[in-house]
Amino acid sequence: MKPAARPGDPGRGFSRSLSGLLPLLMSAGLAWGAETDLPPGRGALLPLQDRVGEPRLAELTETLLKQELGESRDLAETADGRTVVRRLRIRDASNEPPDRLAVLADGLGAEWFFLATLHEAREGRESRRDDGGLGRSLSNDSGGETPQLVLSARVIRRGSAELWWAGFVATSGRDHERAFGVGEVATLEELLEDAIQNLVAEAAGPRVARPWPHLRHRETGYLRAANTPSPPARIAVIPMDSVAELAPGASAEIATAALFATLDDFGFQALLPGLVRAVRQEIGQLQHGGASRSEWEALAREGGAGWVATGTVETYRRGFGRDPDPWVAFAVRFLDANDGRIDWLDGLERTGRETATVFDRGRIYSSGGLTFEMMRSMFTRMQDGSGTAAASPGD
Repeated sequence: MKPAARPGDPGRGFSRSLSGLLPLLMSAGLAWGAETDLPPGRGALLPLQDRVGEPRLAELTETLLKQELGESRDLAETADGRTVVRRLRIRDASNEPPDRLAVLADGLGAEWFFLATLHEAREGRESRRDDGGLGRSLSNDSGGETPQLVLSARVIRRGSAELWWAGFVATSGRDHERAFGVGEVATLEELLEDAIQNLVAEAAGPRVARPWPHLRHRETGYLRAANTPSPPARIAVIPMDSVAELAPGASAEIATAALFATLDDFGFQALLPGLVRAVRQEIGQLQHGGASRSEWEALAREGGAGWVATGTVETYRRGFGRDPDPWVAFAVRFLDANDGRIDWLDGLERTGRETATVFDRGRIYSSGGLTFEMMRSMFTRMQDGSGTAAASPGD
């Protein structure tokens, strides 16, 4: 379920302690109302960021995205987007600063961009037996029993320093399974079509207002009442790092994408990744998973960030073969961008089986899906005040 419309721009340098952040969101409550989530005006679907390396699958993904977005929105021609992106030598528009995005928007005559990344995809056994399928496993795990994929997307509006929307979907054919195996999706093509429909529906659909529960104060245990309608601070996300034994780069990128989507889903305002990258690049700091004093000071000064969010993936194992349960462990922390204090941190370690209830309902077979579920659990714990507060400076 999506949160209500974003509050207004908090201005440069706005910051509050994290314990006061969620009560501010609560104060908006049901008064936030609903609005269409995609920006007005003409949009542009930019070339897919393909981490799988399967051209046919990438082409199918772009075709399905264009179909879904084009049903309700005026889009620039995909060929035009490729031409302009190549001319400007843009590899990934998510990493471009606002001034470069403005040039791209001028070239396409677009007011907003839809950017998608295909992180993982793996065929199910039915597709591998079928010559019409993509013909091979598309992850570094062989022997998978069911199709799986991880797909993320972002919407960027021209002239904005913040992400307009971020979404994430990670699913497997068995996630659709009902009793006795009925309803399992056997092919990657079917799974991809369903995932894209849901992702675009979330991006293009109305935001749904929802009340926020009171945040329990960690030190005293009393319920802090919501009494201030002020907007929350902007959050600068520094890409998470990974010390996972397998696929550390992929797992860090997937966890970061899940973090962006969770921030959006819980009503936080994330700065454009390209703006954060430009500020950090200017001071020569581009490491993942941490922030130095010069970084948080620059992000507060140049980006108007109130918080810096980052984290570390410790374990990321995909389930396959006779051991279908994924295993994921990671931690996330928020630093105050004014003084580097750790305002909140939390960590979880789970397997897909641990999410199951009676008759295995709710069991997760996708490592990306487990990552997203864990990220959302962390933010729910933040609401409840069960994360960890700390007073030490950042890294």
